[in-house]
Amino acid sequence: MIKRLDAAGLLALVESAQPVHEIDVAGTDLRGLNLSGAIYNQVSFKGCKLDDVALKDCTVVSCDFSGASLSGVNAADSIFVDCLFDDASFVNANLNSVPFRGGSAQRCNFSGADLRDAVFNVCHLGEARLGGAKLEAIAVIECNTAAIDLSGAVLHRTLLLGVDLTHARLAGMRCEEAVFHKASMAGVDLSGMTLLRSQFMETDLTGARLSRAHLAQTGFKGAKLLGAQLDGVQAPNALFVEADLSQAQLAGANLAQAHFIDALLTGARFSQARLVQAMFHRARCTGAKFDGADLEYTDFSYADLSGAEFGGNHWLRTKFHAARRDGLVLPVGASILYDDEELAEAERWPTAA
Repeated sequence: MIKRLDAAGLLALVESAQPVHEIDVAGTDLRGLNLSGAIYNQVSFKGCKLDDVALKDCTVVSCDFSGASLSGVNAADSIFVDCLFDDASFVNANLNSVPFRGGSAQRCNFSGADLRDAVFNVCHLGEARLGGAKLEAIAVIECNTAAIDLSGAVLHRTLLLGVDLTHARLAGMRCEEAVFHKASMAGVDLSGMTLLRSQFMETDLTGARLSRAHLAQTGFKGAKLLGAQLDGVQAPNALFVEADLSQAQLAGANLAQAHFIDALLTGARFSQARLVQAMFHRARCTGAKFDGADLEYTDFSYADLSGAEFGGNHWLRTKFHAARRDGLVLPVGASILYDDEELAEAERWPTAA
């Protein structure tokens, strides 16, 4: 049976080290109290004023904080399991290293909150506002992130696994060493953003806009970038291994030393791109356009270049070893390396059983 308590009754339970179980304090003003070190189970804090409350070293299970004000709350070393925070406010709260497992925080405001090393695991974060929070090393794992607000967020060493960001607010976001794994980001606008040394592994970026984005050392292994706009990107040393960039636009992009190994590049456009020392091993480049591209030391070994278009290129020891060149016309006298017979003989050498 749910028991109704006032602030004094709740504080008495906490100070006597008793579990706080099946208690209703909804709408109560608890501001500034020390409620640390307790176990809370099935407690209704709905609509409570919990501003500047100490809630450290607590285990909080199946509690309702819907609509509560938790601004400035200090919840260090606490655990929240299957709790409701819909429409609550964690403005400037200390949630460093706090795990949220299950539950819901729809439309919750985390502006200014310290969420470094926090973990959201299978939570509902629809329309939650995290843009103004400290998000270093945060993990968001298989959460419902419909229309989540990450405007202006700095994602440093952040993990987002299995999330849907197709309708997220991402304006002004910056990423460094962030990991997006199996995320849904089709059609998102990342134009001009800084996404350094980040990973978009097996992420769906179909039709995404990344024009002029800064992608140095960023990885897109196994990502879907069909029809994506990457014109003018700064992406030296970027990895597009096994990625699908069919019909993608990469005109004028800086892709020096980028790797397109085993990538699908059907109809992709690299016009005027800088592809110095880029690697296209086994890439399927049928119908791709490389007109005006800088191909100094570019390596197309084993690639399928059937129907690809070249013209007005800068050539210097550009390699086409064992590449399929059906219908491809290359300039005579240019610094181009065709099939290497000695290398081909070595490749035919039987390997040990």
